[in-house]
Amino acid sequence: MKFQIVKTENKARAGLITLNNNVVETPTFMPVATRGAIKSTPHEYLDRTSILLANAYHLHLRPGPEIINEHGGLHKFMGWNKLILTDSGGFQAWSLPTKLYDDGVEFKNVYDGSYFKLTPQESIRTQNLLGSDIAMIFDCLISVDRPDDEQKKAIEITKKWASIAKKTHNNSLQSLFGIVQGGLNLTLREQSAKSMIDLDFDGYAIGGLAIGESSEERKTVVEYLSNILPADKPRYVMGLGDTMGLIDLIDSGVDMFDCVWPARLARHGKLIIKNKYINIKNKKFEKDTDPIDKECKCYVCKRFSKAYLRHLFMNENTSSWLYLTVHNIIQTENIIQQARDSILNSSFDSFKKGYLNG
Repeated sequence: MKFQIVKTENKARAGLITLNNNVVETPTFMPVATRGAIKSTPHEYLDRTSILLANAYHLHLRPGPEIINEHGGLHKFMGWNKLILTDSGGFQAWSLPTKLYDDGVEFKNVYDGSYFKLTPQESIRTQNLLGSDIAMIFDCLISVDRPDDEQKKAIEITKKWASIAKKTHNNSLQSLFGIVQGGLNLTLREQSAKSMIDLDFDGYAIGGLAIGESSEERKTVVEYLSNILPADKPRYVMGLGDTMGLIDLIDSGVDMFDCVWPARLARHGKLIIKNKYINIKNKKFEKDTDPIDKECKCYVCKRFSKAYLRHLFMNENTSSWLYLTVHNIIQTENIIQQARDSILNSSFDSFKKGYLNG
């Protein structure tokens, strides 16, 4: 991986990630293709998307990394020739019923009810076989409101597992990112960050956020870590997708984001328009001949009225999910691109103020 910072404005930065003959402009947003696809959305509609996130936990269970490897890796299996980042399963260890051990996490298989243990070694082995461009260490994620003694244990386990991941990782075409934990305790966050830096990863993720803390608490953690994490490597805040939050943390020097948020909103009929949302189910759109957003140039806004999209959502859910998801993802990417352009033009501060107040 090569990471180049092209321009900065205060802490906000515009950069380039070059990896495996692909270039990603940063800041960037990664739509989530959990099992190798975004629900209802063919890759062809994602022509502006540079990198997708897929989930190692789910692909480990179905169809299994060996099968995907036999197909030539995840890119060929899912028909995607741009970059893929695979999450390690650490989030699922927090969000699903599990039992934590020093050497891994015992899961109940969401598909058949059987039990299995995911270790840092197995998480990396799975990601090596998947052949994603960026793999994540298997981390120990706990809720931000857990007491400091539990947070301390979590960063100690994450440090141990990170060291194992570093030793286990053996795919020369795949970059490996560390993950910083520590809840809202800045001292623990610093300890965790320094333990990741000592292991010299290709990039650094800030985990354990966007799971219930306030935007002010999140900003405090990210601002603090931006002064500690290396300036010459990508910084990635995991699981954040609302556009107000993205702009706020780009201001703190974050380069990468991912979230199911735009697609999930779409499946509930909610559409992103700049820093606001509309609900297409609202009866007032029943005869609305305008597109979702007159300024948006996405496939959907160039072709369909809000009335038609409302009709689909109320009567043809599957079709509507495709169109609403495409709009929400492209709208999110457009906002990120506008933020990047403003950094290049030394106008990010005014762009941020206008966007947040708009």
